[in-house]
Amino acid sequence: MRIYIFIISILFSITRISAQDLKVPAELKHFVEQSFQKFPRVGEMNEMVNLNEAKVGLGKTAFLPTAMGDLSYRLQYPTPAIEFPSASGQIQQIKIQPADNYNASITLVQPIIDLRVNSLLNKAKSDLDLSKDNLEGFKINLAYQVAQIYYSIIFLNKSLVVQQEQINLLQSTLQQIKVKVKNGDALNYDLVSTEVKYANAGNFYTDLKSQLDKQYNILGMLTGISGKDYLNETAFNSTVFNLMTDSLSDVAFRNNPEIRIAGDKIKSASWDIVSAERIRLPSLNLLTGLGYKNGFMPNIDAVNFNYFVGFGVTIPIFSASRPGFQRKLAVINHDASKLALETQKVILNKDLLNALDDIHKNQKKLASADTLIKQAQLAQVLATDRYKFGVITNLELLTAVSNFKEAQLGQLQFEYNLLLSRMDLCRLAGIRWW
Repeated sequence: MRIYIFIISILFSITRISAQDLKVPAELKHFVEQSFQKFPRVGEMNEMVNLNEAKVGLGKTAFLPTAMGDLSYRLQYPTPAIEFPSASGQIQQIKIQPADNYNASITLVQPIIDLRVNSLLNKAKSDLDLSKDNLEGFKINLAYQVAQIYYSIIFLNKSLVVQQEQINLLQSTLQQIKVKVKNGDALNYDLVSTEVKYANAGNFYTDLKSQLDKQYNILGMLTGISGKDYLNETAFNSTVFNLMTDSLSDVAFRNNPEIRIAGDKIKSASWDIVSAERIRLPSLNLLTGLGYKNGFMPNIDAVNFNYFVGFGVTIPIFSASRPGFQRKLAVINHDASKLALETQKVILNKDLLNALDDIHKNQKKLASADTLIKQAQLAQVLATDRYKFGVITNLELLTAVSNFKEAQLGQLQFEYNLLLSRMDLCRLAGIRWW
């Protein structure tokens, strides 16, 4: 038993250490907390948790006694009487129940044994766990959505800087070509082709700016923060969201929100089966009451104090709720929930493998990006010098300029894709970092 507890503690410590070592910026954590407070869907799911907590509280009240008050008057005719002959030979009557019946009483029913109540209460508790895991799962997905938007804004900002540098280079090249055309050293074709390249670069810059504005709009929708250009982080951290653990599958299969939700549904369906089986069971109640009423011999018209104590057994004989069909439906639902859990495990395993493959792929691409940028930069410098001396054509110069900036943009894209793959791996593992 101690060994088992030790293993469990080690597994949980791995999860905590991994979450702490993700090195997520404090600014991103702030945005996530803002989204939890501002996004209406979170509040809606919180209310569902509150609703199920209220259902659990309502289920516990079934163990409490029930008190009922009764105040009644009943006129009864004919009234029961016993006839007997008197000494004089006349028939006399002794009434055993009055015509006017008065009753004022309080009755208390205390459940003693009722297994149906216990199963319904456990069903309510499992539904509460399900609603909590639904909320937690939505928060995890929302947090990683905010993180993806956060880093997409950083990526777009850095891409705009690179694109602006390309526009500046094309503008400088365009000025050189204008001078060459004026001196007769270049053709108008060279000037027109460069102007087209310059215009296309400007259009791409506009597209990037539009994408940036859209990302800020989505981030504002999720966090309730208005405005633009309020991010302080400007660079990709190569160690952020870098999940380091030797038991990734164990962590994922324990913490993944979809797996937890599927497990909660199995528990809830199990209690549905138990509840359907217990519909046929009897229940035992303690009955007690006191009050005032008439009808007691010898003076049946006098109102007297009375009380009673006893037990009552309720035995279902024929139920309109059809317990057999209810159990059949519950068993089918339980079997379907178990298959849904197995499906989620298969999907999770596939997604984990894909995320790991994406990480390895982007790491390889990123490793070669630095060399590619150095080569493209050298080629641009050589092309610029050679074009000044008329060794190469304008098309070759524009190609060199484009290759250098495309290599820089490619490196940014590889960094961004690697970060997204790491984030997806952490999301699948159910890691909380906020």
